[in-house]
Amino acid sequence: MNLTISERGTFLSLRSERLQLRIPGKETQEVALRDLETVIVTTSACTLSAEAIRACAKFGVQIDLLDSLGAHYAKFSSPYLVGTVSTRRAQMQAYLTPRGIEVARHAIRARLRNQASLLKYFGKYRKEADPAAYAAIGRAIPALTALEAELDTHQAQCIDDLRDVLLGIEGRGGVVYWGAVAAILAADLAFPGRLGRGATDPTNMTLNYGYGILYARTAGVLATAGLEPFAGFLHTDRPGKPSLVLDFVEGFRAACVDRPVLAMLGRGWRPKLDEHGKLDLETRKRIVAAVHDRMDTRDMVGGKRFRLQNIMVMQARRLAGFLREEGNYPVYVASW
Repeated sequence: MNLTISERGTFLSLRSERLQLRIPGKETQEVALRDLETVIVTTSACTLSAEAIRACAKFGVQIDLLDSLGAHYAKFSSPYLVGTVSTRRAQMQAYLTPRGIEVARHAIRARLRNQASLLKYFGKYRKEADPAAYAAIGRAIPALTALEAELDTHQAQCIDDLRDVLLGIEGRGGVVYWGAVAAILAADLAFPGRLGRGATDPTNMTLNYGYGILYARTAGVLATAGLEPFAGFLHTDRPGKPSLVLDFVEGFRAACVDRPVLAMLGRGWRPKLDEHGKLDLETRKRIVAAVHDRMDTRDMVGGKRFRLQNIMVMQARRLAGFLREEGNYPVYVASW
């Protein structure tokens, strides 16, 4: 399970092998460390005891801190969970070889396929109910498939020689996908298209917050697999930019965040803002719960059903093995 701390004034301490949450004016809660996977802190007004942090490290529970926009700014975890060396060496070497290009292609391929899968999911019952949205989805899916086919027509020896071309394909895919999403969304949302940080419309603000949760989880998954989250292939290196996280999440954005967010908005839920123009506490709690619930759902991989967050772990390990030249790195596509 995942523990989210969002209430101001929360104090997190250790009692035996349980985390204890004391919130002013509320009943004290306790959670067994053995049942936890992550702790996510979304408020700046809380206190974590050193004992609680140490216990989380011992049990392999990572603590992620997010700001009010969903940006992941800090992580507590044991350095011994990521003490491998061979995978990181292989990751750095792959950057200069065609293997690095394959990782970049994989990121875009996974993104395009999962975007198409999600559009199929939302289009299942719209043929009669919303013909215009159904038609937009019908145009988008073959366009995304054509862009995926284009990925394999470009060759090079190093990702630096091909990055701009691949990013161009990714960008065109984004225009197609978000154009179809705009047709799905209600008119009152006034969706302007996909916008990142600084967005002020409710859809993008909600998506950005959800992506922040996904980034935090992905950074931990990659590090535990022995990978360096800041050394990517498709996304360029920059101080403070977790480029491998950004590469890896391309295959999980649609399944883990877009699906629950678009579903909530489609059912009439609307995010609320506080006096500073940011998502209010209840809205942020709702987004966190929706993303966590989605990641707890099960999907098929290799004929077996796994929780979505466990599929992320599997994919990270497969990526690590691929970089070490010890196995394949198949694309995961969420069911629709």
